[in-house]
Order: sequence, then C-alpha cells, then structure tokens
Amino acid sequence: MSIICSIYVPEGIVMAADSRMTVTAVQGGDKPKELVFSISDNAQKIVLLNKVKVGIASCGSAVLDGKTISDYLRIFEINEVRETDDVTDVANKLHKYAAKHFPAVTFFVCGYTADEPFVYSINKEIKRSNMQNGVVQYAASWSGESTAITKLLNSQPPAIINHAMMPLKDAIDFAEFLVDLTIKYQRFESKVKTCGGDIDVLVLTKDDAFWHKHKIFKP
Repeated sequence: MSIICSIYVPEGIVMAADSRMTVTAVQGGDKPKELVFSISDNAQKIVLLNKVKVGIASCGSAVLDGKTISDYLRIFEINEVRETDDVTDVANKLHKYAAKHFPAVTFFVCGYTADEPFVYSINKEIKRSNMQNGVVQYAASWSGESTAITKLLNSQPPAIINHAMMPLKDAIDFAEFLVDLTIKYQRFESKVKTCGGDIDVLVLTKDDAFWHKHKIFKP
C-alpha cells in the first residue's frame, strides 16, 4: 500500500507520496496464510508526464500488467497522450486505459488548463476533487493508508486549515508533512509498515511543473 496526497491552493498544486513497495505472498500448508512484506523503499509513485504538464500519483497495486507503476504510466504516455491533450483529456484516457485494474489501484491526476487547476481522483469513477457546485475549491485530498491523515484532519474537533490563504511554500511543507506523518504513525502501530522510504514532492503551477524533491532527480 502507499500514501499519496494532493494539496491545492491558489498558487499551485502539490503532490506527495512515499516510496515503499510491498507485496503479498501466500504461505502454503494446510492453512495458507497471506504474508505482506516490503521489497523496496525506492518505488516511484508520482510521475510528471513529458508531453504535458500533468502529474499522476498512484496507490494500491504496485505492479500493473507486469510493470511497475512508473513504467506502466510511461507506456500509457507513449501510447495514449498527445501534446495537445489537457489534464482532463489525460484523466479520461487513463480511466479508460486502466479500467481493468480498478478498484485495486487509485490515481490522482493534477494539472492546469488555461490557468484553472484540475485535481482528479480516478478509480471506478472519475471525480474532480477541487470543484463543488461549479466553484473551484482549495483543500487536501489523500488516498492509500489514510488512517493517520484522516484522524488528524477529520476527527472532532476538526483541524481548521485555510487552504485558500495558504502560500505555495506552506502547501509544499504541508504535503510532505502529511506523508511523513503517515510513515511515523505506522512506526508505532503493531502492523506491517506499508509506507516508508523517501518522500517525493511534485509542484504544479499555472506556469511550470517541477520536482521539489525526487529520490533520483533531486534527492
């Protein structure tokens, strides 16, 4: 499993994810058991497409069609994405392309079209997370191992965070904090630690898209 989050504020969209890859194996015998264990702390769960300034994050299944998520999305971009596509086109194409893998995998697709931010959550359905009643919303979305973040932000009394007034630098720090929170929360849980490794942080603005942190390109 994984933890991915997207923070969307007026100055930009920030996507963050952990890097742990876990697998499930069945131990034989009269009473087979499923064993979950980590095989790597270097999985790439966020990609920035080369043809368009669109970021895609994933959680759930780590391997699709025999490929890692990052390689799967690379092939998706090569075969399906055109330079003329906008973020909505990419979201619709990915929803169709990965249809057979839902609900085992969830994608966040984020980017800008004509200075308007688009944040999509894709599983069996496509949902635009940052739009409500025709009005752009500023908030946070997360998926995967969601317990720690949900307890922090949605428990009673709820956390009061003004995303509409949050500067981009604070959004970057907040996104990284939420992923780090999940990793540290799991450290003390009596269960398999499914989140860990480096935290990758991708920033998308009206004018640019760049890595704030990347385990390979910008460690």
